[in-house]
Amino acid sequence: MRKLAPVLLIGTLSMLFAEVFSGASQMWYVSGWGLLITFPLYSAHLLFFLNIAMKLRKTSLSQLYLFGVIFGLYESWITKVLWAGYIESQGPAMGTLFGVGISEFPVLVFFWHPIMSFILPIIVFEILTGKVIRDHQWILRKTAKKTILITLFLISIATFIANGNNYSPVSSDLSLIGTLLIIYLLYRLTKDMDLRSIELHRKSITVLIIYLFLLYAVSFFYLLPERKPVTVLPYLTVISFYIISIVLILKSKKKQAEMEILKENLYSGKDFLKFMIILILLVNILSLVPEISSVILMITYISFIFVGTVTFTVTAYRNIRRS
Repeated sequence: MRKLAPVLLIGTLSMLFAEVFSGASQMWYVSGWGLLITFPLYSAHLLFFLNIAMKLRKTSLSQLYLFGVIFGLYESWITKVLWAGYIESQGPAMGTLFGVGISEFPVLVFFWHPIMSFILPIIVFEILTGKVIRDHQWILRKTAKKTILITLFLISIATFIANGNNYSPVSSDLSLIGTLLIIYLLYRLTKDMDLRSIELHRKSITVLIIYLFLLYAVSFFYLLPERKPVTVLPYLTVISFYIISIVLILKSKKKQAEMEILKENLYSGKDFLKFMIILILLVNILSLVPEISSVILMITYISFIFVGTVTFTVTAYRNIRRS
């Protein structure tokens, strides 16, 4: 039971950054689908890949990024978004290349899920518990430039939240503030813990594997089956990125994850609170100007295509050089 609070905390952080920030989930914490499907999906993926990373002693940010890429590939087998476009769309927004969406694949697999669903929840969990892996300290070091970049990023994210909630400040606030309150309550129960608190035993990992297998199998055959590809190429493309990511992870160097107390020159829980207050204000402001918000959202989404592609390419190149 001691592991329950940190497990719920990191799972809720993943829901915040992946689902609430994208505007995909509105008040998920009072939704049957959110509590029974979406939350377990994100929590299970994050716990599984993080535990594998810790057991393999491959927890650098570049290695975690590659685990996050594998995480993001669930958008093929489960939701079929990588193949057929976003739910309720008529197909991939920019068409397909090698059977996958030209925009959907790099945004979700190379950017959103590795960073928002996986790395960011881990980093913020470290911030909140006050104990951080030594190799992660560099990205948490406070600088004026980073603070400006984070603020600009929050402006972009605010447009996603506003759009996903149909530019309703009330809906946006309930989704965002409600999730943050849950995080605060769980944070109060995990202040004396760290990432090692969510290292799972073999039995727990076995349960996770069984759950994920059933989730993938049932979703693939019964969730929107009409969106499944009828040719081989889309499957081969997805499988090839599993292979590429796994090979890069295995070839990368092992290093023990040494935990250190969060230093004063690093971003802290207080900084996280400040950024969330700024985000709430931005969401409410941008909900009042949907015309401006939609333009910012479109520019941001297109930029994610390039940022994601460059991030994956650079990460792969650096891992090959270091191996």
